[in-house]
Amino acid sequence: MVGSCAGPPQQLSIHDLDEARRLADLGDYDSAEDILDDFDTIDFDLPTQRDYNLLYGQVSDALGDWNTSIRYYEAYMAQTGPAQRARAAEQRLLHYGTGLLDGEYKVFWLFTDRSRGVITLENLALLGNDPHMRAEAMARVAEHHYEGLDYDDAMVFYAGLLQPDFQGLGWEDSASFQLAMCHFGMIKLKSLNGPAVRFALEQFGAYLERFPGGLHRLEAQNKFDICRDLLSQYHTMVGDFYVQVDNDEGAMHHFALAAGEISKGDASIADLVRGTTAAAEAKARLEDLRKDS
Repeated sequence: MVGSCAGPPQQLSIHDLDEARRLADLGDYDSAEDILDDFDTIDFDLPTQRDYNLLYGQVSDALGDWNTSIRYYEAYMAQTGPAQRARAAEQRLLHYGTGLLDGEYKVFWLFTDRSRGVITLENLALLGNDPHMRAEAMARVAEHHYEGLDYDDAMVFYAGLLQPDFQGLGWEDSASFQLAMCHFGMIKLKSLNGPAVRFALEQFGAYLERFPGGLHRLEAQNKFDICRDLLSQYHTMVGDFYVQVDNDEGAMHHFALAAGEISKGDASIADLVRGTTAAAEAKARLEDLRKDS
């Protein structure tokens, strides 16, 4: 057998895109697409691959093929290149991602594909170059998860907006507040969990401290006060459990904490719950139990 002396196939260069680009410039997008469709991205040398992906994304965009356009714009975005050209592609990805979330773009003109919108915006938030568009994409994904009561995923993106890359872009106030609201949404009122209440309290407290004149100050203060009351209720609930198992010492300890008192050296929540309605009720329960003991 004689070995082949042929080398690897020669990769195409930017000049091989000239005709497709010329047709696109003339507005003949169908013919431009026909030419582009004869190639694959890997047929080109590395510097030209971005040009191919961008041109295919633009042509598909002009033809109204949002699915193909997104695919090629994302491939373009994933490679490094001139920031201004990347910005144009990222603007279209932001447009398509938000449009899919809002139900403006449909599969077969009938079915919404919000999950595709989420993926598009997540890719833009993670891989994009322009911090303004990355932040807006991140905010839309966070809002989508929050509205779907998916607080864990929403928190990831709200926290992302508080990273140094996005400081000074105007998202800090709302992202900080919404992060606290996610923790608040995770509180189960019928089965109070002390740590969950504390997390929400800390987040609202952090917001109020960081943004004393914040856009959401009144609501944050209201939720902070609700959490104070819930924290007292939680310790009252634990105290009730100890009453049921005839452990008066444990019951009095938690009733005291719920009332805003220092008990067994624990002063961690005294200032937080003192003065709430639940604390006054816990105080009465504590006094009754002390009388009976």
